[in-house]
Parts: sequence; C-alpha cells; structure tokens
Amino acid sequence: MPPLDQITAMLDALEAKLPDLLAAYPSHGDFWMAFAGEADAIEDQAGEHVGVVNQRINAMLAQHGRYIAAGEIDDAG
Repeated sequence: MPPLDQITAMLDALEAKLPDLLAAYPSHGDFWMAFAGEADAIEDQAGEHVGVVNQRINAMLAQHGRYIAAGEIDDAG
C-alpha cells in the first residue's frame, strides 16, 4: 500500500483530469465507465485510507454535479 501522500497525489491527478473526462464522455454511462476505471485503481491501493479516498472522490464529483448513489441494503427480505 502506498503512503497517504502518494495516494493524495493520485487523487490530485484524477481531479485534474476530471474536466477532460466529462468533456470526452458526455454520456453518463460512458463517463461512469471511464471514471470508474481511474477511481478503482486508486481505491484498490488505498488500504486503510479507503475512507479518505472515497470522501475525496465524492467531493470532486460533487463539484461537477455528479454523485455516487448509495443506499442501505435490506437483508430482512
């Protein structure tokens, strides 16, 4: 697992690339596929910093009006 400063640098690079991804993939589905490929690579390396990574990813997306849907799963069926 890389140190937090290296993960932060990866997140900084993704955030800088985000406007280009939005322009290159105007379709929501295409954007999410491209973005997920980038974000998943960072999340896979985050280890104990996964909470920080997820918060940062959510914040950068929110700045561009994009949000990751989250909800509780009811196993009580």
